[in-house]
Amino acid sequence: MTIDTQRIKSYLTEIKKNATELRLIVETNQLIPNSVPMKAAKYMLIEIAEATSNILQHILARQKGVTVSGYIDTIIKANEHHIISDDLFKKLKPFFDFRNSLVHRYWVIDDEILIQNIKKGIDDFDVFIEEIERYCA
Repeated sequence: MTIDTQRIKSYLTEIKKNATELRLIVETNQLIPNSVPMKAAKYMLIEIAEATSNILQHILARQKGVTVSGYIDTIIKANEHHIISDDLFKKLKPFFDFRNSLVHRYWVIDDEILIQNIKKGIDDFDVFIEEIERYCA
């Protein structure tokens, strides 16, 4: 079965939009623990994780006939099936681990550590977009 490229493009647009807004928050030094921009950043990260996972699940199911059992399994199988590179996998795997903590245990997230991780990993979302666009071309 073929992948739905319009569906993939829609998810990629969502990732781009959230990554751009997140980058703006970072560049304007609005990421302060317990602030409204910090809470917005957490929500943007959740939306990015959801869209990223949806893309990978769709490709795995439609093109590879592979089912997944959650976010971590999705990123692992996407790497195993060469949908994303090893380098990107190593960068996104902690993000997927973090997504589960953010959604299920948000109250134990250290905002200072999160701020550093956002600053360090913000460009990884662009790399993901580039890899998926190349993969689907």
